[in-house]
Amino acid sequence: MGDKLRAEHWLFLLFVFTLPFAIPFKILGVPVQLSDLLFVAAAGVWLISFVRRRETFRFHRFYFFLAAYAVAVTLSTIFSVDPSRSSVKLAGKFLLIGIAFLTFNIVTSHAVLKRVMKAWLFGAGVVLFCSLLGIFLFYAGLRDAAQNFVVHEGYGSLPPGNYPRIEGLFSYPATLCNFLAITWMFALASWPNGWLRRALIWPLALSLLIVNAFTLTPGLGGIFLATGLFLREKFKGALGRLAFASGLVIAVVVFFVTCVTLFPLENSQMTPSPRVHAWRTSFKTFLENPLLGRGVGMPIANAQFTDPSGGTRILTDAHNTYLSVLGETGLAGFLTFMSIICFVTFSLFRWKPESVFSKTIRLCLLLAMLDAFFYQSLTGSYEDTRHLWVLFGVAATAGLMQNAQCTVEENSSLHCAL
Repeated sequence: MGDKLRAEHWLFLLFVFTLPFAIPFKILGVPVQLSDLLFVAAAGVWLISFVRRRETFRFHRFYFFLAAYAVAVTLSTIFSVDPSRSSVKLAGKFLLIGIAFLTFNIVTSHAVLKRVMKAWLFGAGVVLFCSLLGIFLFYAGLRDAAQNFVVHEGYGSLPPGNYPRIEGLFSYPATLCNFLAITWMFALASWPNGWLRRALIWPLALSLLIVNAFTLTPGLGGIFLATGLFLREKFKGALGRLAFASGLVIAVVVFFVTCVTLFPLENSQMTPSPRVHAWRTSFKTFLENPLLGRGVGMPIANAQFTDPSGGTRILTDAHNTYLSVLGETGLAGFLTFMSIICFVTFSLFRWKPESVFSKTIRLCLLLAMLDAFFYQSLTGSYEDTRHLWVLFGVAATAGLMQNAQCTVEENSSLHCAL
């Protein structure tokens, strides 16, 4: 294909750029995001272009796993405790599956991958700028979340204080942290390959560090773990081992802290955190509905707790991707969903890149999966985030580009002969 992009590629790039602009609005009473509209447009143009070119459809095993998951969530919706409510969420599930499918078919060359990562980083840059501005305005006196829109309303299980919790243009700080975890890996993949200017990497890294710190979510541990592993691969010596050990220790400590209540109201003893109670009740929901779950989009946790402010709160979300999928869709949904994850991960492991360029891409995609999915899924429910399904599609198709011959010229611009 070379560097020439068709209409569907440009629409897809706009879709990727708007992924972090996740503030929903309603169309006919249904909440949607700007990226949803761009995805539908990109998918429609891709389909029309595909038919006009009269190309032979290229079947791949990846489609089988996507289809199996689609069947599982459909059955879970049919047998849901509230089918009408689940049917609305089912449309969202098909959207996510479609995102992975279209990504797999759009990102078919390093030229497109380069532009997808750039679009992702540009979108992230806008949100990082807004978030940094929001932090400044918070300390300048604009603390109302209704006006300072990047600030999360409330503190959850954390004590109120003179600090903001930043959610960017997402609905929750944890989702922003999950998105920025992938952003950091895309930046590390783009920088050595000349896709990201050297002058931009340090401001980007500093912005990511500051904004991520103000999300105050357990996902921070995964970012340190992934960064430590990246440095371990790049520096074969004591420095690399120290970076990995440091990242691993931080990740373990953060996960441990997530499991205990650090701010008890009545005594100083550590007790299980609200997240642990959410995990227990979610697993109980799964045991009560083991085959097809309680239903797509249904609340599966019932964890009541008293926050540090003294207010009573109830968690209905599992705060764990694995338990969330089990509770909503049972073993049928869990096994088919995990089959997608296993296929994507094993595809990256089986990929034997022959160039430093491809090795860096492979490493960063693996670390993005490790951080954004495997680690952060222990403390948050991310199975319905659009950016994660883009990652699934990119990771699934990356190994198919291994035969590209790429060179990095002196001006750091990349040319791929496919």
